Amino acid sequence: MELTERQQQIVNISIKLIADQGIQNLTIKNISKEAGFSEPAIYRHFDSKYAIIMAMLDSFQDISRFVLTETEKQGLDSISKIKKFLFDRYQRFSANPSAAKVMFAEGIFRDDPRYSQKMLDIMHQHASTMQNIIREGQFKGELRADISAREMFRIIFGSLRLLINQWGLADCNFDLKLEGELLWIAVKKMIT
Repeated sequence: MELTERQQQIVNISIKLIADQGIQNLTIKNISKEAGFSEPAIYRHFDSKYAIIMAMLDSFQDISRFVLTETEKQGLDSISKIKKFLFDRYQRFSANPSAAKVMFAEGIFRDDPRYSQKMLDIMHQHASTMQNIIREGQFKGELRADISAREMFRIIFGSLRLLINQWGLADCNFDLKLEGELLWIAVKKMIT
């Protein structure tokens, strides 16, 4: 979904509000107050809070899809593809900690099955694409073949999720990119 500049502004404000105050405080009134324009102005761009949250989740999915597609086009080996995706996450979240807090706190979306299904769809998209990359690497002898692609995906991305969650809980008080690099060195030793 292509967002207008104003819609993207509203989505960004919503991400920050959820990260700072929780989803229960994401209201059109609070978005309006934070954005500095009227509630009817919000409704000119989105017809509901639901539409805003779905646009936010769509934007997370679109960014991931774009990075994965671009990575595929570059003709890299499987290890480089995995690393490129991981480091893109570390870079993006270092630049936008609020997005990390929202994206990696699926619990905030559990109360509405529409949101939880969307988060699950995003996870399945990542898993499917990355497992294909892993299988390709196993076939080419770049990655260990004695661990299933599904379990290898969980090892790689489970460690990424843990690191990002620790970083968020520590108020982003350590260098995520540096710690990501150190984690990658260890993970790479386990999967190759």
